[in-house]
Amino acid sequence: MKLATLTVFLAALAATNVAEGAAPARAIAFHRTIDEARKSAKSEQPVVLVFGAHWCQWCRKMETDTLTDPKVTTIAGQFLWVKIDIDKDHELAARYGVDGVPVAVVVDKLGRILGAESGYMPPAKFVDFLTQSAANPHPDELLPDLVDRFIKAHGSADVRDATEGLVQQLAKPARLNRDEILAALQKKGPTIWPLLLGFMADDRLAVRAAAAGALKHASKAELPFHPFADSPLRRQQIDGWRAWLASHPAGS
Repeated sequence: MKLATLTVFLAALAATNVAEGAAPARAIAFHRTIDEARKSAKSEQPVVLVFGAHWCQWCRKMETDTLTDPKVTTIAGQFLWVKIDIDKDHELAARYGVDGVPVAVVVDKLGRILGAESGYMPPAKFVDFLTQSAANPHPDELLPDLVDRFIKAHGSADVRDATEGLVQQLAKPARLNRDEILAALQKKGPTIWPLLLGFMADDRLAVRAAAAGALKHASKAELPFHPFADSPLRRQQIDGWRAWLASHPAGS
């Protein structure tokens, strides 16, 4: 085929692809840090954190197969991207609880976790992960941020919201960082004891059990409370705690 003919053929092929709506695959632009990604953005897009390591074969497969696939690159512009080497950024890996790679985490503009997935993901699964994470209406706040917000909270609504967040963390099956949460609740003092008592009436067994454990730890009181008991007995026990709190307004 002559050069001129080949040139015409390639141009026609490109025009056909454009006419058919085929978007050219573009390499994902990774940033070095979350702050750098945020500063580069013109909108408040979610950030995809891709945790890996140079020695990780599945990480390399993720990079060469998944992150270059058109299914992924076509929607990549809806996100900001940060690549983290866990051997170089131990602090960030620890902050997000990463103890194995590869791991992908999607966070919103406030740094709350919209979604997290460990292990290799082929392109279609990765696209599903990204889209579902972006649509998550209930993001998870990182524990260090939640504890900091709890300690600094002053208004009654803010204190209640942060206290509830810590109780829900305690109610999770893994209950990671339990000592840190209990220390924060104890440090806040007797002002939050009525809030903990209120959560002991929650419909969720795990929440009322966590709240009762936190109140006992903070107040050092030995009153009974059985989260598995039927409603009348639980109400009776909560009334006993309420009477105790009324007689110990300063935690005396």
